[in-house]
Amino acid sequence: MVTPTVVAPQLLTGVLWVLVWAAIFLLAVILGARAGRLWRERRERQVLQELRPAMLAVASGEDEDSSALGRLTTVTHQRVRVVDRTVSTMLSKVKGEPARALAQVLRSHGRANWALRGLASKRSIRRAYSAWTLGLMRERESGSKIVPLLQDRSMDVVVAAARALTLLGDSKAARPVVRAVAPRRRPRGLPSWVAVESLCAFDDAVAPVVAEATAHPQPSVRHVAATVIGTRPLPRAAPVVRQRLAVEQDPRTLAALVEALGEIGGSLDLPMLSRFAQHSDETVALAAVDALEEIGLPSSVEALAPLVADTRPRLSERAAVALAELGSRGRERLLAFANAPGPAELPATYALQLTAMRSATRGLD
Repeated sequence: MVTPTVVAPQLLTGVLWVLVWAAIFLLAVILGARAGRLWRERRERQVLQELRPAMLAVASGEDEDSSALGRLTTVTHQRVRVVDRTVSTMLSKVKGEPARALAQVLRSHGRANWALRGLASKRSIRRAYSAWTLGLMRERESGSKIVPLLQDRSMDVVVAAARALTLLGDSKAARPVVRAVAPRRRPRGLPSWVAVESLCAFDDAVAPVVAEATAHPQPSVRHVAATVIGTRPLPRAAPVVRQRLAVEQDPRTLAALVEALGEIGGSLDLPMLSRFAQHSDETVALAAVDALEEIGLPSSVEALAPLVADTRPRLSERAAVALAELGSRGRERLLAFANAPGPAELPATYALQLTAMRSATRGLD
């Protein structure tokens, strides 16, 4: 038989009081934290209400006597954090002299030194924010210190570093940006759109690096290089694009190269683009149609016309629309297709109706 355990009433009462006081203490901590947060928010609103006219004057370039700038650079230590956070937000939206003035506000508060120290922080959020701050402030001499973060273990830091280098516009970072797209020590590379944005922002010295990247072993890097050539664009890279089109196997990169050739190529490229318009991969064929329309020569009509009867609906419709955009000669071919039964009838009719609706809309405008 098990003997029941008897607990003294005094012990139960003591435990109950401990729990009561613990609950009261936790409630006080929660209320105190909430009250403190509300007080800080109210104080920050007051500071912003007082200093916002000066911030807007500097950001809009209307601070002719620099009085507003002087007011912001001499704020008390208690107000620096509020001012810096708001100025950083404004700095991401302005350029030119107002941007330099806002950067001077941050520099006067020691923000540049704080950001440089933060590049070596153990916390990834601090490293990322520090790199972004230096980019916003256009601290060009900090570029060499930001570049190593392109190989950081945190993807957030890598993206922040690339975007900061984009703001700095230093073409010396072009090769590290390319390497970050296909890193050796991370499973994921720098997103393509970030890399393209960075490489397009650098000066013309980036051209050899981009041309070299078209032959990189990794398709992701070749795709970025091809996209930059067509987006920027880089006319001097046309010979490289033609060479790569003859050997490229990756469909996505092949489509980007074809689009690039449409931007930087000419009449000599029509035969090659016509062949790619017949490509088995629909993405590549569509890119070739876009390129033929972009070049916009009368001979493009002869290259696009057979595609209106293609068995792939997207391709036939896109070719028909491209013909409609190439002027009267293209529209004459579409009228002939629309009046003759066959696979080209529906795409041609669709393109002619679309052109008519666009013309009517422009007339109403």
